[in-house]
Amino acid sequence: MMGRVTPPLPRWVAVAVALAVAAVPALLTGACSRVVPGDARPATLPATAAIAAAPPAGSASAVAMATTAALQEFWRQEFPAAFGREWPDITTFAAVATDDPRATPPPCINRAADLADQAFYCPAADAVAWDADGLMPLLHDRFGPAGVVVVLAHEVGHAVQSRLGVDEAQQRNPQRYPTILLEAMADCYAGVAIAHLLDEPVAGLPMGPAERDEAMRALVGFRDPIGVAPGDRSAHGNAFDRVSAFQDGYRDGAARCADMTVDNRVFTQRRFGSEADLARGGNLPLRELLAFVEDDAGRWFTGLAPGRDAPRLSAGGACPPERLTAQGPAAYCPDDGDVAVDLAALEDVHGDIGDFAAAALVAGRYGVALLDAVGAAPVGRPAGAGATCLAGAYTGRLLDAPDGFRLSPGDLDEAVQVLLLADWVARDAAGASNPAEHGFERIARFRTGLLDGAGSCLPQG
Repeated sequence: MMGRVTPPLPRWVAVAVALAVAAVPALLTGACSRVVPGDARPATLPATAAIAAAPPAGSASAVAMATTAALQEFWRQEFPAAFGREWPDITTFAAVATDDPRATPPPCINRAADLADQAFYCPAADAVAWDADGLMPLLHDRFGPAGVVVVLAHEVGHAVQSRLGVDEAQQRNPQRYPTILLEAMADCYAGVAIAHLLDEPVAGLPMGPAERDEAMRALVGFRDPIGVAPGDRSAHGNAFDRVSAFQDGYRDGAARCADMTVDNRVFTQRRFGSEADLARGGNLPLRELLAFVEDDAGRWFTGLAPGRDAPRLSAGGACPPERLTAQGPAAYCPDDGDVAVDLAALEDVHGDIGDFAAAALVAGRYGVALLDAVGAAPVGRPAGAGATCLAGAYTGRLLDAPDGFRLSPGDLDEAVQVLLLADWVARDAAGASNPAEHGFERIARFRTGLLDGAGSCLPQG
C-alpha cells in the first residue's frame, strides 16, 4: 500500500533551477504494504476500471485511467513472455472518492475514508484501489503523470507477485518472503513497466528520461522512516533500496524481479547505532561532518593513490573562483590538488536534505581528485562519470564500517535525493556534465561504485 505524501520544497532548489537542473521536491513520507483493514469480498465494480467516465484530459484521474489500461495491456504481453503463463486480467481497479462520506468502499476495506492518502493491491479480491481525491492529485501536481504511473505500476507489481504464487509462498515461509522483499519486487516490476512505456509511448502518458526521474522521485517519497531495519515487519525499503529495485527491473526485465530472494538481495537500511545518533536524527553539524570527511576520505584517497597527498578542504583555492563555482557547492582545484567548499551552499543542502547529501557532493570532488592523481583526465565526460561512481565507492566504505566514521540511517536516502535533484556530483573539474544523462544514470553509477568498489570506477590498464 502506498500512502502519505507530505514533501517540503527545498530552499536550495532555486539555485538548482538557475543551474538548469530540474528541481522538484523529493521528501515524502509514507509506506507501502498490502495489509489492509476490512474484509475481502467479491468485487461489485466493473472489471476494467471503477473510474468516472471521461475525466478531464490531463487530470490525475485521466492519467490513472490511461495507466491502468496500459498496465493491463502490457502484462497481457509481458507475463507470458517472461513466465510462460497467461495473464489473468486484474479483476478490479477502483478510484475511490475518499472525501465523499457516501462513497462505496472498494474491496478489502470497510470505509472509503480508510484509503485516504493511500493505494493498495488486495490479493484476496484481486483489486487495485487508490485515493482519487487526495493521493493521486497530489502526486500529479508534484511529479506530473509519472507520479501517478509509478504508484499504480507498483501496485500492479503486487498483482504480478500474486499470479506467480508469492502470496502462498509467504504464508508458508514468511522468513523467506519478508515485507521488504515483496516491496522490492513490486518496485522492480514498476521499473519493468515504465521501461516499456518509454519504449512504446501511450497517449496521455508522457514518459521520457525526465519523467523516469520524476517516477523515481515519487518512489523515493514512500521510503521507510529512518531507523527501520530490514527485518522489521513494517519495513518497505529506504530510498536507495527502492530505486535500486526499480532500476533492476527497468534494465533487466521481469525475470530479474521474480528471482529476488533474501539470499541474493542486500538491503542497506539500518537501525541507529547509538542513542546520540538517534537524538540528532543521524545528522552531524556541517563543520563537524566536513572534518570527518576530510580525514576519512583523505585516508581512502591515499590508499588508492599511494605517494600522493590527499586533498585538503578549504574555503578557496588556487583556481579562479568562477572555475570553482561552476562545479557546485564543492569543487576540485587541479592547480593545488585541494577541494574548495562553499559553506553557505553546502549548509543549504545539509539543512534541506541532510548531512550526507553534502558529504556526497564533497566525495564526488575527492573522486575527481583521485582520477587526476592516477593519471586520468579530470575533465571530460568520463571524469564526471568516474566522479559519480567514486562517490558511491567512498560511500560503500562507510556502509558497514566497524568503527569511527560510518553511515547513519537515512544517509543513503540523502545521497539518492541529491543525485536525483542535481548533477553536481557528476560534474568534471571544469564544471561540465553530460546533458544527456539524468538522475537515473547518476544513481546507477553511484550504485556501481557502492556495490563493486573503486576498481569499477577507475580506468583499467
